[in-house]
Order: sequence, then C-alpha cells, then structure tokens
Amino acid sequence: MKKFGVMIALLFSLLFASAAVNAAYSNDYFIEEVEIDGTFSFPNDSFRTVTVERGVAVPVDVWVHAFNNVDNVRVEVSLKGYERGTISYTSDIFELDKNVVKKVPLVLNLPEDLDASETYTLTIEVSDKHNSVEQEHFIRIKEKRHLLNVLDVIFRPSSTVEAGRFLRTVVRVENLGAKAEKDIKVSVSIPELGVSARDFIDELVPTNKDNNNDDDDESSLSTNELVLQIPKDAKEGDYEVRVDVEFNRGSDVETVKKFVHVSGEGVADLTETIISLDSTSKSLMQGEEGAYRLTFANLGSKRNLYSVEVLGAETWGNVNVEPGFLSVGPSESGDLLVKVTPRADSTAGPKVFTAKVMADNKVVKEVNLNANVTEKAGFSGLRNVLEVIFAVLVIVLVILALVIAFRKVRGREEGPGVETNSEQTYY
Repeated sequence: MKKFGVMIALLFSLLFASAAVNAAYSNDYFIEEVEIDGTFSFPNDSFRTVTVERGVAVPVDVWVHAFNNVDNVRVEVSLKGYERGTISYTSDIFELDKNVVKKVPLVLNLPEDLDASETYTLTIEVSDKHNSVEQEHFIRIKEKRHLLNVLDVIFRPSSTVEAGRFLRTVVRVENLGAKAEKDIKVSVSIPELGVSARDFIDELVPTNKDNNNDDDDESSLSTNELVLQIPKDAKEGDYEVRVDVEFNRGSDVETVKKFVHVSGEGVADLTETIISLDSTSKSLMQGEEGAYRLTFANLGSKRNLYSVEVLGAETWGNVNVEPGFLSVGPSESGDLLVKVTPRADSTAGPKVFTAKVMADNKVVKEVNLNANVTEKAGFSGLRNVLEVIFAVLVIVLVILALVIAFRKVRGREEGPGVETNSEQTYY
C-alpha cells in the first residue's frame, strides 16, 4: 500500500512538472520532445543549452503527443532578441490523431549578423483554435571559424554601361567569422563576355564586439576600383556579373551574382581623329590646380565637335574642362585642358581617374589618367626652411669665430712692442 502511494505521488509530480514545462495546458495534446540541430533539448534547462552556428538553417523537430483528435493545428518556433525583429518559422496546418505522436519538422534561418557568443531563448508553440502549448529552450549562438560576407557591390557610373566602355566595380567585404583573414582575393568577372579583374584586401579582423583589436584593424573594407572593359561588339542585353571572394588560403569562396545592362551603341570608330596627351601622370598639390592637355588632330573631311567628360575624380578633387566644347575643322588641330584641383582635405597618394573623349556625341576614346597628390606645404614646410636658414647662420658664425681666433694668434706671434715703421735716425 505504501509503495502504491509513492507511485501516486510520483505520478502527480510528473503531471505538475509537465504543467510547469508547458506554459499553457491543453487537454488534447502536449509537446513530448524537441530536437534542435539533431540534439535533444530539455525545456527551461539552461544547463543543456544547444550550440548552433549563425548564418545557417537550423532544423528544429517537434514531437506532438495527442490525447484526442484535433484539427487545424500549427507549430511555431521563434527566436527573440535579434535587433531587426523576431526570427520565426510556422508549419502548415495539420491534424492530430488520438494517442498518436506526430513529428513536425521546422527550419529556423539564423542571420549571419546575429550577435555571437550570446544565449537566446527559443520558443516552441503548438496551437489550434481553442488551446495552445508552449515551451522555452535555450540555444547558444557562435560564429563560424572562417566566414566572409559581401556587404555591397557598387557599379560605377551605374549598372548600365555602353559597349566599348569601362565598368568600374567596388566590392565591400566584412569578416563575420571567428578568425582574422589575410590576403583576401576579390575577383569580378562577366563570364559571357570573357572579361575579369581582381584586387586583394590585406587583412580583415572579426566583427565580434568582444575582440580587443588595435584601432587600425578593420572588420570591413572596400576594394579599389575593379575595371572591366566591355567589348565593342557586345550585344545589347543583361549580363551576369560574378563576384568571388577567396579566403582561408583559398579554401573558402563566397560568391555573389549581380546583373548589368549593356547597351549596344558601342564606341564610335573615328579613325580619322588623332588624340594625344602631354602626360598621363602628374604630381598635384592639395588645393592647387594642375592641367592635362589633350590635343585633337582632325584628319577627316568634315568639322568635328569634341568634348571631354571626367569620371572618378569627384571623391577627392574638383575638375574643370576648358573649353567645354572644341570645334576642329578638317586638317586642323586644337587643345582641351582638363584642370584638376585636389581638395585640401583629400588624402595624399596616387589617384586614378578617366577622361571620356566625345566626338559629335559619340565616344571616341577613354583614357586613364594618374595624379600623385601631395600635401600642401604648411607649417612643416616653413619649419624646414627655418631649419635650413638656422644651419646656414651657424656655419657663418663658425667661420667668423675662426677668423677672429686666427687674427688673435697672429698678433701674439709678432710680439709686443715691435715697431713696424721702417724709418731709422742716424747720429
């Protein structure tokens, strides 16, 4: 009899435990088991937290045990705490049969920018028209060891480009992994046109907020401009641009695909125009104007109207083309000046920009120009001048001191009381 009483007490304790596990009680069903990413999970047990990686689709399997026949049942899994909203997944409507356990598969897509090294509450809810049952489970989010993400792909001047012209692409990459990545190769290509370009990012550190990195370390960086020349004979249409980011010593590749539209107008083939430059590379000082001279020789039989459009210098300098239009008759020549003034706040170093030459509103040529921007002489330049003047004064003073010392020594050698007058008196 005593043993029977113990069993009754144990049964009641299990019932109360089940009621505690389920936030809402239902006479028709209860959650019998939950597996997260293949691992059995205990409800409300922080000591049995399941660890999953961010940026992946996490399978969540829920077993629902039915006491009665129930229709219009759903299962929802949700994760709160993500700054951009609740992450959730809801199953389709299904039926439950009495005394049958039904497995309901769900998938929770975890974003790649979900904060890592954090514990989140995962809520499982089974509901119908009248009742619902809820459980809470705990999952720990961790980052992958090696994971890079393409934040943005920027096309310049836009995602529409004429045949024969240049398409410039800038790719921004961020490190969402646990390890720093070095020598990251970023490639941009249009396979259908057979053109490609590549650049390297030296190093990216993880974005984990707990990492204590130097101020100079960056978790996201942009490439230099990757330039693709669209073939002159490219047909008009949409073309796939493939961006490949290779990292982890080439073991991993992150691929992003975009599209650009190529117009079939093409570059004008004006073989009777000769264009020459005084120089494609110049040294320019911050705040001071420099000029590139373009000379047009018209060898044709009609007058042409030339103009120049400058691209790629707007981020660091001001550009002025004089004159705006140049009219050149047959067998004549003329000059256009591309005047570039680096802004005072522009960074020193090499810059690359493009002069697009037009003739009668048709593209004749695109020329890449280089500018080596140097800092304007300010206080540091004045200081150098003063240092030179001071050094010269020191040298002059040393020479004067030596002359004075030499004269004093010479005076001592002649001796005191020596008359230098050569006249003598005889008696």
